Amino acid sequence: MEILAGIASKLGELLVDATVKQARYLFCFNSIVKELEDKETNLKEAQDGIHERVEQERQIHRAIDIEKDVEKWLADVVKEMADVQTLKTKIAEKKSCFNGWCPNWGFRYWMDKEMHIPRFFSSFETTKSACNQITEALKKGSTKMVGLHGLGGVGKTTLAKFVGNQLRQEKIFDEVGIATVSQDPDIINVQSELVKWLGWELKEKDEEERADRLRLMFSESKGRKILIILDDVWKELDLETVGIPANCCKILLTTRLQQVCDRMGCDTRIKLDALDQAEGLDLLREHAGIDVADTTLTDVSKRVADECKGLPLAIKVVGSALTGRNADEWNVALDKLQNAKLDKIEGIDKDSLGVYGCLKFSYDYLNGEDSRSCFLLCSLFPEDYKIDLEDLLGYAVGLVWYQAESIEKARSLLRGTIKGLKDSSLLLDIDDDGFVKMHDIVRDVAIWIGKVEKKYFTSKVGIGLAEWAVEEGLEQYRGISLVGNEKVELPSGLVCPSLHILRLENTLYGNKLQVPEHFFKEMSALKVVTIIGGVLSVKSLQFLANNLRVLQLIRCDVSDASFLGKLKRLQILCLQRSAIEIPNGLGDELSRLKLLYIDTCSISPITINKFPQLEEFYGVIKNWEVEGMSS
Repeated sequence: MEILAGIASKLGELLVDATVKQARYLFCFNSIVKELEDKETNLKEAQDGIHERVEQERQIHRAIDIEKDVEKWLADVVKEMADVQTLKTKIAEKKSCFNGWCPNWGFRYWMDKEMHIPRFFSSFETTKSACNQITEALKKGSTKMVGLHGLGGVGKTTLAKFVGNQLRQEKIFDEVGIATVSQDPDIINVQSELVKWLGWELKEKDEEERADRLRLMFSESKGRKILIILDDVWKELDLETVGIPANCCKILLTTRLQQVCDRMGCDTRIKLDALDQAEGLDLLREHAGIDVADTTLTDVSKRVADECKGLPLAIKVVGSALTGRNADEWNVALDKLQNAKLDKIEGIDKDSLGVYGCLKFSYDYLNGEDSRSCFLLCSLFPEDYKIDLEDLLGYAVGLVWYQAESIEKARSLLRGTIKGLKDSSLLLDIDDDGFVKMHDIVRDVAIWIGKVEKKYFTSKVGIGLAEWAVEEGLEQYRGISLVGNEKVELPSGLVCPSLHILRLENTLYGNKLQVPEHFFKEMSALKVVTIIGGVLSVKSLQFLANNLRVLQLIRCDVSDASFLGKLKRLQILCLQRSAIEIPNGLGDELSRLKLLYIDTCSISPITINKFPQLEEFYGVIKNWEVEGMSS
């Protein structure tokens, strides 16, 4: 009995040692997994040891009663071991981090090759007809390329993915690769998307070298049947430039323009028409949750559906906005849709104005300023961009969308905002839970709204930007995104006294944006700054010392790190692939910093402990035991 009492007295200690706690600082995913496995082993050994000791006692005292504390501990161990196995299974399957969150600024995983296809997609005759035509064309041995064209928002991308998924499941194709081309093609990005879907790898940095390597991989895969889907093509695309050789695969491209199909030499050209009146009404009722037995909405729902012109994207956003509304509210909505004046959008043809009006209507029906701000902010990212929720978290913290007492609380509230936008069909789910996308038409509308409301503006970087900024009245804007994909120069400065957000990105890896020393001088109200692919001195940020809350530097050449300490109001600092040494005394100066991410150098634990409000740290700790900080 004495030995069992001794065992019981150690229960709390054993359980504490065996439990993997959520650390304040997450250092390295692999080391955490290793620790989990070690703790599991220790717990199993403790369990086996206690079972053995109990059995030994039974041999001596056959009538022995096991104390309740021991029985409870053994039951707890079984539960702990089951939880560990569940967590290990999730890690193996999804490579996820603890609590489902990993700092995506540093680590981005492609999770699943299955394509997300909306429910009810194939239930309409209009869609079925086009689907069957594409399928039959691709099954023909003589077909090399099929072109699918139709209005923006009619569902071309969804249909192309649906067909690709079906043909792969039917073993017509072994592999399906997908890439979005867009109006301003980024060949390196197109190549990256293709190899990701095909399970290949490109280590080359140069566009031509990547194309050569891609052609070789296609050639080595001649025995496999491959379908390539090129989505959102706006002009003739040289497949050899991408690295797609002739006769190694079949191609399905989508475009708004029939002439693109002609110029690309498509063997078959298929038009995806808008839904007919009955189909449009059925889709609207589905997304608005209308009970077919509710006769009060019969007439008005038909008229609202007609305003959507049979375009699924328009129908979905309008239906989502009107979910749970009564007949009077539906009539108000109908009046707004009928009187929407969107006839002055530059570069938009009349056939597309209908869907633009519906999207503006959906924006107006969003609940809360945080939802509207988040929607408009997503337009600051490039077209077809995988928007990282951690990037949006920076905006949420910097602009104080929420009265959140912690970073994790703000993250939770942001997820709620994102869910609302996805439920409204204004943001798209993708294969990675940590990211969202914007449909190109939705982004166009968001950009247009941002300009009309003088809130947000996005443009390509170019010479003469400063003069053009004056002409456009950019000094009134709250957010600006400047994206360059060639060797360009920033102006010496911009006069934007009301600017809260600035996003600078150079998508061309070989060149970087040179940030002039006084570039930020007339932007002292900035709260969030993101620079991707730049060269700058931290000293240039001194003009932002009174207001800057979030700083994100990615692929940047950074100098004068000592000036980081001048940014007293900084709450989030992300330094990704931007070599910089963190000064030892930085914690004493950045007393408000809550999240620090750095992947290019290690940091002393003493330095980390000097940040009084730091909640989350992502990086490498140096000299942990040497400096007396080990547990």
